[in-house]
Amino acid sequence: MKPLLIIAGATGTGKSDIAIECAKIMNGEVVSADSMQIYRDLDIGTAKVLPEEMQGIKHHLIDIVSPEESFTVHDYQMAATDCISDIISRGKLPILCGGTGLYINSVIYDMSFSGTYDKVLREKLILEYNEIGKEKMHSRLAELDKEAAARLHPNDVKRVIRAIEKAMTGGTKEKDMEHPRYPYKMYLTDFPRDILYQRINTRVDKMMRNGLEKEIASLLKRGIGYDRQCMQAIAYKEWALSETESLTREEIVETIKKNTRNYAKRQITWFKQYHDATYIPVIDRSAREIAAFIAEDYKK
Repeated sequence: MKPLLIIAGATGTGKSDIAIECAKIMNGEVVSADSMQIYRDLDIGTAKVLPEEMQGIKHHLIDIVSPEESFTVHDYQMAATDCISDIISRGKLPILCGGTGLYINSVIYDMSFSGTYDKVLREKLILEYNEIGKEKMHSRLAELDKEAAARLHPNDVKRVIRAIEKAMTGGTKEKDMEHPRYPYKMYLTDFPRDILYQRINTRVDKMMRNGLEKEIASLLKRGIGYDRQCMQAIAYKEWALSETESLTREEIVETIKKNTRNYAKRQITWFKQYHDATYIPVIDRSAREIAAFIAEDYKK
């Protein structure tokens, strides 16, 4: 089996354009690894690649879920592995592209997400976290599952709590991330931090010009409230602050920019775990030039 090609990195680094160019050169199809582009009708705030921007390249796992529905990592894992198998069966190269690290992990590792959910235990652990804090919670995980603690940062609270729950209920531990289920080659888009932040700010301004407010108003009119899973995405959830904290439009836009920058920092930290990944300097290089480099390097 040829290695799965993965184009990953922080938001706003041009991953989609690079993946499209790689697909054109390498006879591939793109499999999205973005946890919010799966939703229909959330186009502007997710910076979704539009049909006219796909340049004839087939894209998978975009616009597959209604905003009224929830979608789990396990759902994504099943859908993505089916897509990859189909693409391979047709003699094409699957190109996994996105910035949702857990989605990417769910594909390349045989991770289990279908274990027993203990609501009482989960609530107890969340209350415990609120009392003792993230560092002590991480130390507790280390006592139960040293391998999981070594992989998870204390700031990754949700996964730390989940790992503790798994260890306490006999579920699959994080060691299921040791051996990839697919051979893969990963390329990470790399921007100087100050330039990346400028790009993010410009991108949010563009979203506003393209009608982000109207898109959100349309969703709310359909009864899709801020409590829905899809509305937890950055650029959507912040608008609830106009009601709860009386923020002005300008303050909300600045909050979106700040939250997006912070998300980019978390993505950069997440992708540092892939020691075999190749970092691709993106600045002053076209997507076509980068794709040509990747195509050559992929052959090695």
